[in-house]
Formats: sequence, structure tokens, C-alpha cells
Amino acid sequence: MEIRMKYAETLFLLLVCLVSGVFLVISAGYSDIARAVPNICSVFVILCILFRLGQIWLGGSSGTSAMKIHKRAIPFILMLTAYTAGVFVTGFIIASAIFVPICMYWMGQRKLSVVLSVTAVYIVLVYLVFVTGFRMPLPESIVGF
Repeated sequence: MEIRMKYAETLFLLLVCLVSGVFLVISAGYSDIARAVPNICSVFVILCILFRLGQIWLGGSSGTSAMKIHKRAIPFILMLTAYTAGVFVTGFIIASAIFVPICMYWMGQRKLSVVLSVTAVYIVLVYLVFVTGFRMPLPESIVGF
């Protein structure tokens, strides 16, 4: 499958813009301190995306080059969507404990010790950076844990 680079980049930028916009809406419930830096970053990302889209569509970019889409791209996007929904439903820790091993197995990692250690390090590192470092709570689940 091939797609013109102009359309591929536009699609990617719009997706990132959408995610940044959703983050701005969701983070409105956080305290002022917890959302200050991430909100500034999100607004900056959205402004950069708008500038780049202007360059692509108004700047006379030819867009004739084509980009091949790897056969694993669509399933990986679907897995990321399921992970995002899983974080919303079950919370960050449970969704990550399920998603990271599945993703690693799908990408070819078969050593259980490596899968478990990478999963544990990922969860602990994200927890330390956001909860301890930024003092920003991780997403909670809608089911209560």
C-alpha cells in the first residue's frame, strides 16, 4: 500500500493535533500546577502543526513522492487505540501490564524474562516521572481501581 507523502504527513499531523487537543480538554480537571507545563507543550505542538500544515498545503509542496505503508502499521495503530481505551477503562498500570507484553510478543520478542522486565521497568519509570517528578496523577480507571 502506498500513500502520497503530502497526505501521510497531513494525516499524522492531524492525529497528533487531535491527541493534543483531547489532552487539553481532559487536563482541565487537573490542578493548575499539574497541567501547566504539559498544557504549554500541547499548545506549542498544535501551533507547530498548524504552521507545518500551512507549509504543506499553501507553500506549493508537490507531494508527488510516495510512502510505502508497512503491513504492520494498521494493526499497530489499532493496538495503540485499544491501549488508550484500556487506560481509560482499567487505568494506566493494568492497561500497560497487558499492552506492553502483547506488543512485544507481536513484534517478535519471545523471551518471557525480557518481556516481564521491560514491562515492569516501563511502568515504574512512567510512574516515577509523572507521579513523583511532575506530581501529576496517572489516569484512573472508570471501574474504580
